Amino acid sequence: MSADAIMITGVIAPVFLLMALGWGLGRIGFFSQEVGRALIRYVWFIAIPALLISAIASRPLPTPEEFVLVGAYYLALFAVYGLVYLGIGRAFGLPAPERAILSLTACFANIGFIGIPVAQAVLGDEGLRLVLMLLSFHSLTLLPVTSILVARGRGGDAAGRGMLGSTYDILKQNPVMIALGVGLGWSGLGIPFPDLAARTLALPASSAAPVGLFAAGLALSTVKLDGDLWQAAMAAAVKLMLVPFAAWAVLRHLFEFPDLWVQVGTLLGALPIGMIAYSFAVELKVAPRRGASAVLISTTASVVTLSAVLFFIRTGML
Repeated sequence: MSADAIMITGVIAPVFLLMALGWGLGRIGFFSQEVGRALIRYVWFIAIPALLISAIASRPLPTPEEFVLVGAYYLALFAVYGLVYLGIGRAFGLPAPERAILSLTACFANIGFIGIPVAQAVLGDEGLRLVLMLLSFHSLTLLPVTSILVARGRGGDAAGRGMLGSTYDILKQNPVMIALGVGLGWSGLGIPFPDLAARTLALPASSAAPVGLFAAGLALSTVKLDGDLWQAAMAAAVKLMLVPFAAWAVLRHLFEFPDLWVQVGTLLGALPIGMIAYSFAVELKVAPRRGASAVLISTTASVVTLSAVLFFIRTGML
């Protein structure tokens, strides 16, 4: 086995083995889904915010160029989103609300639970910091747009206002956004980050990856392939192949960003679909079974796509 293959296996295998452990223990009932929800809540509200604050507060404010990176990445993401909504969704004959949820499913990455440990292992602290920056805008951009499109598709101002209000309530309580504000605020003040705070935050921050992976596997243990499987498979294929290609093309050729920035965007594009896309489909009551199937298919298949991206990074081809 070559050195590159050994390196890739060393990154990918622990990630999916830990998820498989959570999945297996969930399937046999050793841990209940209530435990899984509690673990996900811990990761989302404690561990990831601690990681985000640690990465941002102790460093200078992001440069204007780094905010351009955020805009460029989401330009690529929404280009794919629009393609699914206006093209692929119409080809399937789906009504507007279902096309919006299919678009969200095809674009929403599992950054928090899979992207963080992979980026940490492959791209180092600087790459992880950029990943966290992009993560901060994920729900902030994708969920409101999807909510608006679903509301317009259903018609009726009252339903639309209620849906948008629910989305706003979700976003304003988003711990990632709160942590981003705290980190940027501290960094902007230019005050040295206290060593005690850094050491304290380092404890939950270090647990974000392992606990998140185990919790993600546990959450998937109840998911069954069901619903419109062709559409679910198409969403998974778009997420794992078209999104990383679009991110690479925009970041490399349109904006000509440095290698690390291109690698970060492409890696995030190759991640499987995040459970939040499924949860949002459940919340809006729009084809949740298809969303669940897409999450399961993409998570399984991402072993291949992530390995390919890591190979390209490792060999300097990306």
